[in-house]
Amino acid sequence: MNYWQPKLELMKRDELEELQLRRLKSIAEKVYRHVPFYHNRFKEAGVDPEDIKSLSDITKLPTTRKQNLRENYPFGLFAVPLDEVVRVHASSGTTGKPTVVGYTAKDIENWSDLMARDFVMVGVRKGDIFQNAVNYGFFTGGLGVHYGIERMGAMAVPSGVGNTERQLEIMMDFGVTVLHCTPSYALYLAETVKANGIADKLKLRIGCFGAEPWSDEARRDLEEALNIKAYDSYGLSEMTGPGVAFECQEQNGLHIWEDHFLVEILDENDQPCAPGEPGELVITSLTKEA
Repeated sequence: MNYWQPKLELMKRDELEELQLRRLKSIAEKVYRHVPFYHNRFKEAGVDPEDIKSLSDITKLPTTRKQNLRENYPFGLFAVPLDEVVRVHASSGTTGKPTVVGYTAKDIENWSDLMARDFVMVGVRKGDIFQNAVNYGFFTGGLGVHYGIERMGAMAVPSGVGNTERQLEIMMDFGVTVLHCTPSYALYLAETVKANGIADKLKLRIGCFGAEPWSDEARRDLEEALNIKAYDSYGLSEMTGPGVAFECQEQNGLHIWEDHFLVEILDENDQPCAPGEPGELVITSLTKEA
């Protein structure tokens, strides 16, 4: 059976907003009670979780910056006891201390659901053979994508990074139909495929690419060289990792999963921008426990 969640994915706007508000109230209450950093920030902002009566009240809540994660390294922002955290991921820490994010068992389950939704949305099916050619360490794209592949029932091929000839050998020998990696590595794979004249030996039909910016031109090059449809993936470790938003088969922008994430576009004073006005993308997790 293909994996998707029609009850949640086809929810009417008023029902969705009701769910978002319920979850926003719950998460505000939780961090206020259990995370000293947020308790203090709420007090400084003169706001109490009970002040949230509508979604627009989110503007009363303080924002969190990357610097706040570094200052509370490693576990200072966790909202559950450490014995409830079943996994951590972390940034590379190239600009100082890494930012560390934790996951409860429920967080892993939700994340797997979101990734499964993404893959079904771009046409991945149970019989597909899915090569995950990214780092499996602290980087969220390895295990995050892997669990999503398994959740929706395709075959996961955890090929990791590097050794391009071996990657291509696996691709040909296993009959891989879906590839996930960074767009820059996909372009390098495409060049190697071309140089070795093995394009006709590949069975690829879908490519999922993320973790770095890429252009429409890169998409065209990849689609032509690998004979695939190439889709963009968007995520950030501070939310879950990949799975926050994904393209569908229209390839005309990213869909964000609003039952899990509340999206705002804010100006430099943290106030909502008018429609069409450029600003900063600010995301609030509505379901993350840890």
